[in-house]
Amino acid sequence: MLFSVFSVIMSLGCSSIILFAASSLISHVRKVRWGLLLLIIILGFARLVLPFEVFLAREINSWRIYPMLLTAAKYEFPWGMTLGETLGAVWLIGIGLLLMAFLWKLLQLNGIISRAKPSVPGDYLSRHYERVARELGYLGNATIAITEDFSTAVSVGVFHPIILIPGKMMDYPEKELQCVIRHELMHYLRGDVCKQWALSVVQCLFWWNPVVHYLKHGVEEMLELECDERSCQGMDEEERLAYLGAIQKVLADDGKNEPKLGMGYGTSHAGEFMKRRFLAVLDPVQKQSIGVTYLLAFLSVFLFCLSYSFVLQPAGMPKDVIEDLVSDSSVEERFAETDCFLLKMTDGSFLYVVGMTEQGRITEAELSEPPYNGLPIYEKMP
Repeated sequence: MLFSVFSVIMSLGCSSIILFAASSLISHVRKVRWGLLLLIIILGFARLVLPFEVFLAREINSWRIYPMLLTAAKYEFPWGMTLGETLGAVWLIGIGLLLMAFLWKLLQLNGIISRAKPSVPGDYLSRHYERVARELGYLGNATIAITEDFSTAVSVGVFHPIILIPGKMMDYPEKELQCVIRHELMHYLRGDVCKQWALSVVQCLFWWNPVVHYLKHGVEEMLELECDERSCQGMDEEERLAYLGAIQKVLADDGKNEPKLGMGYGTSHAGEFMKRRFLAVLDPVQKQSIGVTYLLAFLSVFLFCLSYSFVLQPAGMPKDVIEDLVSDSSVEERFAETDCFLLKMTDGSFLYVVGMTEQGRITEAELSEPPYNGLPIYEKMP
């Protein structure tokens, strides 16, 4: 297996396609099973972090776009750096700034947690939490506190449950408050906060790729939908209505003070997504059959492996170019200055190449005409 700049570029491109497909399924298809979506996302990240080129991979030569991009990347600015080096530096600077911003958000979140008023055993909030925890079978320690920094309940715990409840929610009916606590505890039990933070780091690393932002948004929606589904299992109609009633009250809040990190009970996603949430609670959709899921999983893995079977590279001169340079010194000089040559194709025509970019095809009768006359002619390698 080999690594090259071209295999890395292929990896970035293929992984973006895979992750875009996963994000589109999350946003538009209700029947897809979460396991299949998770598999596709894992394959996308695997393609990203394994940018190797197998020995039997077929090389696909690009005569136009790729060489033009490489030529642009070699453009040198007055400050002595090429365009490619400058873009690389901008990428690294962007990573540094965004990681610093992420750490700053963590510090702000830590301050919010420290300002929150924790519940004590036996009080109103603690009693409702203990009831919900028993129903979910969770027996571990938890921190549940009242905050005025958020307009929605938030689960922010990674290693143990930390649930922040806005003070205004203490006036909610008991069933609605229990639904809120149940939802946020379920986020912790599923590890959703950890997943969200991991995606935030990936977003910092690949900030220039819109697919990563689309994926993070889609996965956050997927986590909310799945948390709703799991939280509402076993609920009767009255409890489901209470569950949605709490969401409506949060969305109607004028403050819109939402968390930047953590999984909130009700956040201002697009209206179409909120419609999906309500439908998922009131009328859970029947997932696609196991057979179809296995078929799609097999196709996903097959296409993932197929992506390693080829690599896109800029077209290069045949190996015998250096060995078989014509003896005419003027032609050698012209070739060195302009990087112009003719490549004889298998159908008898000739490819006119300038700066490793295809300029067109000519016939044998046109070889004596300018600007083709006197140019080196090479056989196309099989």
